[in-house]
Amino acid sequence: MSPTSTLWSRILGAVGSSAATGHIGTSALRDEEAPAQRFRTDNDSSDTFTLPDGRKIGYAQYGSLTGRPILYMHGFPGSRLEAAGFDRVGQEVGARIIAVDRPGVGWSSPHAGRTLLDLPKDVERLARHLGLESYSVLGISGGGPYVLACAAALPREKLKCASIVVGLGPPDIGMSGADWLHRLGFPHGLRYAPFSIVKRFWQSDPSGRLDLGEDERLKLVLQSPVRHEKDAAFMKSDWPRLSLRAVGECYTQGFDGIFQDGRLICSDFGFQVEDIRSDLPLHLWYGKLDTFVPSNHGVQIAARWRGKVQLKVEDETHASIVVNRSREILAALTEQT
Repeated sequence: MSPTSTLWSRILGAVGSSAATGHIGTSALRDEEAPAQRFRTDNDSSDTFTLPDGRKIGYAQYGSLTGRPILYMHGFPGSRLEAAGFDRVGQEVGARIIAVDRPGVGWSSPHAGRTLLDLPKDVERLARHLGLESYSVLGISGGGPYVLACAAALPREKLKCASIVVGLGPPDIGMSGADWLHRLGFPHGLRYAPFSIVKRFWQSDPSGRLDLGEDERLKLVLQSPVRHEKDAAFMKSDWPRLSLRAVGECYTQGFDGIFQDGRLICSDFGFQVEDIRSDLPLHLWYGKLDTFVPSNHGVQIAARWRGKVQLKVEDETHASIVVNRSREILAALTEQT
């Protein structure tokens, strides 16, 4: 359910957006030239940090290494490599983007029995290791719950601002306005489905077809029909290729990490949004046309937030908001970091 998720064959093709303006054939997408902007998919910006208990946390840095630090919470499924899509705009607006693999994902060690509030502890130790005096936090889609956890737990004197882009809120908000697949998955499907079912689901997705080469998987993704014109720009961009790389990285240790992650973001968070400190600014970006995470999640989070909050509900889908608003999102966050 990341904005870079490769569930296009099932979601865009099978159900599309409820606000679709018409079917856009895929042949037009395949006939286009290669995207003008090619995202990084290498590991040159990646590293690991060893935590006090011996676990490793994987992370990657993008944008300007001398810029304002922004801790990036990847989507679901996703990994640190997802943030490569913000590398160029990060350089342009002066943002240093530090993307962290969650436990059991990518280069991060598994963490049995963890809770949502355990990740901020790891992130805080990483921030100290990197010598960050202050920072903000940004999360997209399935990274939303982790932004809220960071807002609840990271040091007041360090965390300057939080931003959630089409992100999930607490499970009690519900999924009214979502397509059938996301209504099925969140919050009940991923919380209660057995591991064997969840594993089979992800293995049937192009991103989980690890028996195929990357080019073959990308071909499967690009064969999916696009139901909304807003998503055509996403499919013509380099985001689908980056998606395969980022989501494929999620499975390098198997499917246990994503199984655990799905259960956590669909369960009680262990804290209330209303109890988060009131002096922390929050930016919320949601799409009117989003049928993955309905904009009501942004509305409900804003209503529960006691401090200063900026809610923007744009004429975008779950994917198009990343393509069309990334500069605005990073610039607004950088200004307050």
